[in-house]
Amino acid sequence: MEQSFNKTNLEKLVSDGLIGNRVHFFEEIDSTNNHAVSLAGNGAGEGEVVIADCQTAGRGRLRDRIWHSPPGRNLYTSIILKPDIEPASAQGLTLLAGVAVAELLSGYCPVALKWPNDILAGGRKISGILTEMRIKGQNLDFVVVGIGINVNMESTDFHEEIRDISTSLKEKTANSISRVDLTVSLYRLFEKWYRIFIDEGFVPVRDRWMEYSDIIGKTIEVTGTGVVQRGRCGGIDSEGALLLIDGKNRTRRVLSGDVSVTKNR
Repeated sequence: MEQSFNKTNLEKLVSDGLIGNRVHFFEEIDSTNNHAVSLAGNGAGEGEVVIADCQTAGRGRLRDRIWHSPPGRNLYTSIILKPDIEPASAQGLTLLAGVAVAELLSGYCPVALKWPNDILAGGRKISGILTEMRIKGQNLDFVVVGIGINVNMESTDFHEEIRDISTSLKEKTANSISRVDLTVSLYRLFEKWYRIFIDEGFVPVRDRWMEYSDIIGKTIEVTGTGVVQRGRCGGIDSEGALLLIDGKNRTRRVLSGDVSVTKNR
């Protein structure tokens, strides 16, 4: 029988690692990221996690986007990190999280990474990542990595406006998935890649990210702040910026925006 998704069962299974060494579990919360940022600002240690059965105000990367977060269906968690890195390197943690989630979900169905923070299955969003950081003086104080995974959502559970662009593990596998098992595996994979990042830098993460990406070499559009940039995707650089190659073979670094694949022109 599947274990109940609660604090006791999660603590038993994750407390021996760095990620999950302390579990803050909520039946309902506004946003796991909001609470994790508050905890980190008040002295919570690295690896502490916030996890909720339901969010009432889950957020996407852009502030006006809401992550649909009903109870009893999905995985909503935020991880507190305190790496000794430059603030400019923190972007790599978003891509690291993408790699960990892609490695996790690829055990259930084929997935692809969409720069900078989405995981797709069959072209539909199955998971998203929201990273927030705080700086003290010139130094990085802490980073909170929020991860949402659509686990046991049915197609009718999604709001109509996102039904055609979203999916879940249950939809892709036709099976209900244990959220306890999924959470344990996520924390272990995240810790694996986090230790690689700390010990070896971003390059191994970048290389793995590019293996999961399906836009490299394709003509793409990047939309952000009212500007549309077009070109061929050259992957990501050593700091996680998207590389966009124009018609004159010049490469531009893109730091933010929404990516879509277009037909070659």
